[in-house]
Amino acid sequence: MTHQAPAEQIPPEIARYLQGPASEAKQFDFLIGDWNVEASRYKEDGTPAFNYRALWSAKPLNEGRMIMDDFQALGPTGVPVSSFVTLRTYSEITRRWEIVGLQALQPAVPTEWHGTSKDGEMLLDAIATLPNGHRVHTKIRFFEIAPDSFAWESSMTVDQGNTWRKTASLKATRKT
Repeated sequence: MTHQAPAEQIPPEIARYLQGPASEAKQFDFLIGDWNVEASRYKEDGTPAFNYRALWSAKPLNEGRMIMDDFQALGPTGVPVSSFVTLRTYSEITRRWEIVGLQALQPAVPTEWHGTSKDGEMLLDAIATLPNGHRVHTKIRFFEIAPDSFAWESSMTVDQGNTWRKTASLKATRKT
């Protein structure tokens, strides 16, 4: 009589991973590629503070389970003055996008991000803790998403959502 080794058991989370990325992991695929950006920052009263150009580049990682992107704001001479690198991944556990980012060339505060796709838009929430301990809540919206362009805007509140103000907006067009 021969003994057979028991069949190897694959934990469910690994079996799911081996099936490929969740369908929701494609919600940010519009961002993949290289983009020219025209952007604006706004004063507290909502009027433009300044306009600038930027470059945005995004690529998929881990068989499409994650997107890494680099947003580089350009100074007047076209030299990058800021770089914000972001990792985005859809979590089947939280059923939302989990996002982390780090800024180079300029200081930034730690931020917790997450987001969802709704009605053809990507809606993100970010909470940052300032050095003085105050928390800033930011809402970011990707909209007017088309194969060769998209719009983006952010608004923030410092009073737990009682008042919001637009802080930045941009229009991105795909590089050819």
